[in-house]
Amino acid sequence: MGMDDRITHRSDAEKVTDDGVLAEIAYGTRHVRDPADPRRIVIGTPPIAGAPARDVWPLAEPTTAGWFDDIGYVVGEGFLFAHLLVPEPAGADLTCLTRQAYTRLLAFVRASRCPHPLRVWNYLSRINEDDGGIERYQSFCRGRAMAFAEAAIPDSRCPAATAIGCDAPGLSIHLLAGSQAGTPIENPRQISAYRYPPNHGPRPPSFARAMLYAGPERSRELAISGTASIVGHVTMHPGHLPRQLRETLRNLAAVIDNVPGDSATLRRHLRWLKVYLRDPERAREVDAVLRVWAGGHVPILYLRGAICRRALEIEIEGHCAPA
Repeated sequence: MGMDDRITHRSDAEKVTDDGVLAEIAYGTRHVRDPADPRRIVIGTPPIAGAPARDVWPLAEPTTAGWFDDIGYVVGEGFLFAHLLVPEPAGADLTCLTRQAYTRLLAFVRASRCPHPLRVWNYLSRINEDDGGIERYQSFCRGRAMAFAEAAIPDSRCPAATAIGCDAPGLSIHLLAGSQAGTPIENPRQISAYRYPPNHGPRPPSFARAMLYAGPERSRELAISGTASIVGHVTMHPGHLPRQLRETLRNLAAVIDNVPGDSATLRRHLRWLKVYLRDPERAREVDAVLRVWAGGHVPILYLRGAICRRALEIEIEGHCAPA
């Protein structure tokens, strides 16, 4: 591993690992960070019965892992995995908490040898509850947008992202960043999230529908954001899961097809899907449809989680990467 792959801010606990794992993400009932191994985190979105409960991000070379204050990080082959878990005390201002968390993470990423955020995952409790006249998701979006603006990240360069509600307390953020910038991809069926009108909150969501980037083997990889039943900026089929699923699949296809160049190759190399469901009892009927759409060879992880709008029942994210 060359020096170009090293993080600038090193900690005394930094160590080189020999198994080539950039991240190992498990899913359970609470958020957990392992002080002894920053590669491993647990996200408090429980897997639905029968689903695998772990993601592993492998690399061909050893990685370097450590902590910078309470930011865990792993770096290797031009990629950075970083994560932060922020407690949310009773009465805390979620906008302020989110802004501070993102300000710290973005500063850390910017100072590293992998300064380009590619993909971010956010998990917060009570995502649809009222917070001073707006939903907590909208308060989160306001804080995130403030931090992005202060970091001089324009809307057109926002990373791909997911934001899901869960029962576990605190704000959990983890991300993938790269030494090279990716190309944000939008969905022609939808208004870009960062251009949503004010009825969706005081600041619009700061994310791209997907991010195209060069993987470790220099092949094109597509990280697809959490995708739901939205056309334009409007929720379609409120409360109706089967119709929402079909609309979501149309959106996933539209994002992949909007990639410049050989999008058909990416479509054939869908590597995994992750499905968030409000009602875990509906997983079987969703799986029957997804297996046909994606093919029986594509791993699908089902998690219980609340979607960012009350009327949405399902959200799906994915990843395409030619072998």
